[in-house]
Amino acid sequence: MILLKVNDSESGGRLDKFVARFLKEAPTSFIYKMLRKKNITLNGNKATGAEKLIAGDEIKLFLADETVIKFGGKVESSPNTSQNISATDRQIHEEYEKYKVLRWPYEKPQIIYEDEDILVINKPADVLSQGAEKDDISLNDYIIYYLITEKNFTEDNLRRVRPSVTNRLDRNTSGLILAGKTLAGLRFLSEIIKERKIEKYYLTIVKGKISEKKLVNSYLLKSKTHNQVKIFDEPYEDASLISTEYEPLAFNDRATLLRVKLITGKSHQIRAHLAYLGHPVIGDPKYGDKRENTEAARLGIHFQLLHSYETVFPEDCGDKFARLNGKRFYAMVPDYFLKTAERYKIAECLHGAAGA
Repeated sequence: MILLKVNDSESGGRLDKFVARFLKEAPTSFIYKMLRKKNITLNGNKATGAEKLIAGDEIKLFLADETVIKFGGKVESSPNTSQNISATDRQIHEEYEKYKVLRWPYEKPQIIYEDEDILVINKPADVLSQGAEKDDISLNDYIIYYLITEKNFTEDNLRRVRPSVTNRLDRNTSGLILAGKTLAGLRFLSEIIKERKIEKYYLTIVKGKISEKKLVNSYLLKSKTHNQVKIFDEPYEDASLISTEYEPLAFNDRATLLRVKLITGKSHQIRAHLAYLGHPVIGDPKYGDKRENTEAARLGIHFQLLHSYETVFPEDCGDKFARLNGKRFYAMVPDYFLKTAERYKIAECLHGAAGA
């Protein structure tokens, strides 16, 4: 049995996230299975993983030594706990050293805003928000590299909290992403996103003419076997209600520059919803129009022209984050986006808003 105690800096985090940091290589499904079987308990009781921790909480792991070694490191005795994973410290040290010399293979993300708790970042296209495979290099990796090399983020800091993004964009969607540097920042951002208190606006170029602002409700079903979604007009089994608001900024018979507001935020929502409405995003390999995509490819566009352009914080962010009350942040459109809009003769309102 391994006994872990929650300290002040870890207070407020979720139980499942706490355990996942400890058993770093364990699949999420394994952690939830152990919770269901009561092989992982919180203060002696069965837990779901969603519980918010407070300082002094005790988490017990009733796992075989070989399981802990496999997912977390070597088990050694310790006078402070029933057993302790000393290799965890070595892993943190190795990670820290790795981040210090990270070779970032993509365009450098732009820091739009930073304070002691959060970051607002302009993510380039072709960058993962979060890694999916072991060897993936993602924006999360860049954030830690940036904090270590430019903000004196220490190895002890990394042991206490892992800065990360709190909203995601598809790999080839560019624009604004929010990230937490501290537990307080991570909690704050996660809460306002979950409660839909934050407003997010996108710019996109779609096929065909749209001349009126509209709010459209439909139903989205994500495939269980493919990274793709389907849209329905009427309620459908397991499908989620989605709401997308769009406003044309410039248009002609061939293409429209849209400002899109996400009311809900489901996977591939903008791309799939607009395609379903007969106006696929130009360059989109998954939901787009092949003929338009072929034309866009001649301009060097091989991915969707979708850019997270504006993020608006709520008017009341609470006492601790009052500095963010009503703040608006913008991410300049990439040059390739502007050039494509010029090609379609719908770029007038973008001039002055370009520059990666």
